[in-house]
Amino acid sequence: MKANHLLNQANAWLDQLNSRERKLVTYGGTLAAVLVTWFVLIEPAMLTIQQGPANQAALVDKAGQVMRAAQDLDALRGARSRVVVPESDLQARLQQLLDEQGIAEQASLLRTEEGDIRVEFNNVPASGFLAWLARAEAISSVVLNLAELEKVEAGVLKGYVTLLPSSQGNTGTPP
Repeated sequence: MKANHLLNQANAWLDQLNSRERKLVTYGGTLAAVLVTWFVLIEPAMLTIQQGPANQAALVDKAGQVMRAAQDLDALRGARSRVVVPESDLQARLQQLLDEQGIAEQASLLRTEEGDIRVEFNNVPASGFLAWLARAEAISSVVLNLAELEKVEAGVLKGYVTLLPSSQGNTGTPP
């Protein structure tokens, strides 16, 4: 009912205008409605549709990377042999594993006051981190004590891992 009243008011206002003004208002209003429809509804939808295949391909690629990392981790865990590394060489061996996985640039390895080994990661690929962790767990001289990780974006992590050397009274078996 209110819409009818507004429509009647608009018609009364248009009736007061001469024919040239009426055409100008009608064409201007129609043009404004078409432009708003184009820029608010149609163009964003078309861009989404056009970018869809590229976005889908990127997501499929990321999913493939995660699947390969999971398969690598399963393979490493299933076939790992426990390696004994002397405590004096432990930090060097963990650093070597970081280098081998290509994540040494985004990681820092340090010894805490308690004697733990803390490895901090900043924007590392999840696949590289998982492969490094699997290989680090294969060292019988250390036990994973704590891991706090956060997803930065799809397939990218940051956080830290704390490893306990077995000389601190650990048996070398995970809890």
